[in-house]
Amino acid sequence: MKQKDLHIDLHTSAKSDKDADLDLLGISVNHIANDFMDEVRTKFPDSAEEWSFFRRAEDTKIYQIEDLNKLDENGIIREKGKDATCPIDGRQGAAYVHTLQGDEHVGPSSIMLSYTWGYSIGDIIDVLTNYCTTNNLNPKEVYVWICCLCVNQHRVIEKKRNGEDVPFKEFESLFFKRVTSNDGTLDKTGIFIPSVVYI
Repeated sequence: MKQKDLHIDLHTSAKSDKDADLDLLGISVNHIANDFMDEVRTKFPDSAEEWSFFRRAEDTKIYQIEDLNKLDENGIIREKGKDATCPIDGRQGAAYVHTLQGDEHVGPSSIMLSYTWGYSIGDIIDVLTNYCTTNNLNPKEVYVWICCLCVNQHRVIEKKRNGEDVPFKEFESLFFKRVTSNDGTLDKTGIFIPSVVYI
């Protein structure tokens, strides 16, 4: 990925109590770059394949990490929360973000990542760590709202099992909530308005 492909739209973000809104929790850049990447390396280790092709764990796409077409086979993301109780609906199966504890892993989102599931985890980590470096930010204190880790994929699979599409309106609602205030207008005070990092 070339640096010119990265566009960052900056807004300010004020920190708030982690419990204020569970939908707005994010995962630290440090956790994604280290702990989550370690989970990816365990399941998708670097390997030399036929014809001298070398595949790196960092090249693994998000849709490979969590294949939502495999209804009965958890990927890394669903596996992490399969036995956890979702703090939002009280049912078994939690979003990845809701399985984490400690300020160096989880906190109120300060940036939101705009991406597709076709990107590699390595490219995503490069963009996030570059964002922290460029802005002189501590990766343990920058929390990312990224849909694959912050939306409860167990509920997505439940809908798919029932033959339902996950309506765009649901994702739109979460996205809108993420970047707007309670009255539906952009929050001019900076609260809960993240920096949006586009890939």
